[in-house]
Amino acid sequence: MSFSQQSRTVAQRLGAAALGTVGSFILFAAYMVIPLAGFFSGLLAPFPAAFFRLRHGRWTALVITMGAATLLAALFGIQSAAFYLLQCGVIALLMPELLLKGYGTARTLSWTTAVNLVVLVLAAVAFGMISGQNIHGLAVREINTSISQAAAVYERAGVKGDELALLKQSMAMMASLLIRIYPAMLTILLAIMSACNLTLVRRVAARTGIELTTGDFNAFRNRDHLIWLLIGAGFAMLAGTPIVTTPALNVLVIVTSLYFLQGLAVVLTIIARQSFGGLLRVMLFLMLLFQPYLAALVAVLGIFDLWGDFRTPRKQENL
Repeated sequence: MSFSQQSRTVAQRLGAAALGTVGSFILFAAYMVIPLAGFFSGLLAPFPAAFFRLRHGRWTALVITMGAATLLAALFGIQSAAFYLLQCGVIALLMPELLLKGYGTARTLSWTTAVNLVVLVLAAVAFGMISGQNIHGLAVREINTSISQAAAVYERAGVKGDELALLKQSMAMMASLLIRIYPAMLTILLAIMSACNLTLVRRVAARTGIELTTGDFNAFRNRDHLIWLLIGAGFAMLAGTPIVTTPALNVLVIVTSLYFLQGLAVVLTIIARQSFGGLLRVMLFLMLLFQPYLAALVAVLGIFDLWGDFRTPRKQENL
């Protein structure tokens, strides 16, 4: 490679690093400034580093990640930078490496989510040991504070009397449930975050000529023995002690979510065979958005796909 080519390559990498750093910083800063409105931008904060890793190498991704963390530390404080690294660092740096090794969609999401969760748990344990604070107690207080703030918003909006009392009672029940299942919800949120970035990386990579072996989501299928974990967690819920039922409930939530994905793959496969599949797909996602109970039916479909194999076309027998 000539000196001019090397200079051009270095300039491209520097430009990509600068663009990626600013992009990742803006996406995460929007979440910091406007938590609710910026939630979706926060989910996609790892994307610039992950994409430019595919185009310009891992050092570019590392520079983007550390550069965005430095900007966040300078403007929002060290805690914001640490939060960014814990939430986005693993996705930004590990996910593209797995994609380049040909791990495929399911394995990439599984490994990225698992490693991200382990890093978060280790960081939480280290923080608890250094600060002397109870991490579970902090999580419980944060959940209760969020629920109280939500109730106050409804009260300021004019909800009063019995309706307000019923609303507060429902929120108290929700807080009690969240306190029990927040580990599972955190795991699912990390998986959703990885899936959003993977989807965007795959689409942009295809348009820019980067070949990735990610497979087809419609072929997603859990391993058969996972059903025993679901059954075991269900029976464990019959125990009379929270020491058993709380972990079992978290396992139940996570495994049910995996079967929801399998059920969704079944439904999308069936829809894809229809002549107006695009419209049906949009209607499905709208129904899932406005009718959350439909997700339970999709999960049940995913469970029974273990025996029904609904995606295999049935051959009509000649009578």
